[in-house]
Parts: sequence; structure tokens; C-alpha cells
Amino acid sequence: MSTLILPAMTLYGQLGRYGDWDQGNVDHRVGYLLQKTINEDRLALDANPNSPERYLKLARSHAAGGQYEQAVTVMDQLLALTTPQPAWLGLKASYLYYRDGRAFGEDARALVEQALALDSADVSTRMFLANQAYLSGRYEEAIGHWQVLLTSNKDDVNRAAIGNAISRAQARLVEAP
Repeated sequence: MSTLILPAMTLYGQLGRYGDWDQGNVDHRVGYLLQKTINEDRLALDANPNSPERYLKLARSHAAGGQYEQAVTVMDQLLALTTPQPAWLGLKASYLYYRDGRAFGEDARALVEQALALDSADVSTRMFLANQAYLSGRYEEAIGHWQVLLTSNKDDVNRAAIGNAISRAQARLVEAP
């Protein structure tokens, strides 16, 4: 048995990467299937440059690949094309948040304020704020955002999922010292 282990350890010591075993590097490459989707979405947008849906689809594809800078750029193009919708402003704010390393900067705050001024119960903006608050440990604030959505008359609100999220946040509040 040792005749197999000793040569393997020697070979690993010479050819392996023992010295940097704890050095993690983030791979920023996008998988080929997602890149294919991004390319298809770009071509569809080029074929129909006045379609807000095409801009949104491309921005979401970029975001799915972690390309938040590109997602923000596409959202800028969409917002310059037509009258901004609250959901679009909230979406761009979330892309800015992730682009900036989960920092809620002034640009994102201004977009959130603008979106909520247009629609105080905008689903994408409130969900972004609730999730950001929850992940930051501000459970009461997250519950408040979710409550606004529950009391709204919006059809695209998953009330069961929000109810579960509120229950989890309330449980965290009870656990907190």
C-alpha cells in the first residue's frame, strides 16, 4: 500500500499545487449556454431595438451570468428609450447593488426613491429592498416591505412565498438577542 502512496505524494509535491491550496479565485467567465442566450438576446434586440421586452430579457441574461455592469448598461439604454417604469428602475437599482459588491450606493437609492414615488407598492423594488434588508439582518424593515406587497392589490405578488418569508424573518427576530 505504501508503495502506491509514497510515489503519488512525491508526484503531487512536484506537480501539484500544494502551496496555494487555500487561494480561491473567482471565475468570471460565463458558461457557454448562458453566453449563447446572451448572444441570442443581443441579436433579438438588434432586430427589434424599440422593444422594451428585448432590453429586459438581455439585461436579465447578463445579470444571470453575473455581468452586472453590462446589465446596468442595457437598463440605461432602455430607460433612455422610453418613459421609465417603476419595475425597471427597481431592477436597475438591484443590478447596481450587485455590481457594486452588495453596496447600496447613492445611485441605487435614487432609483429606488424614484420607483417608489411612481408606485409605492412596486413589486420588483419592494422585493429588492426586502431581500436586501433581510440579508443585512434588518428583519423588521424586510417585514415592512413584504407587508406593503401583501396589502397591495398587485396580481404578480406570490403571497404564499411572502408569507413564508415573513415567518422566517419573525423567527429570526425571536432568535435575536
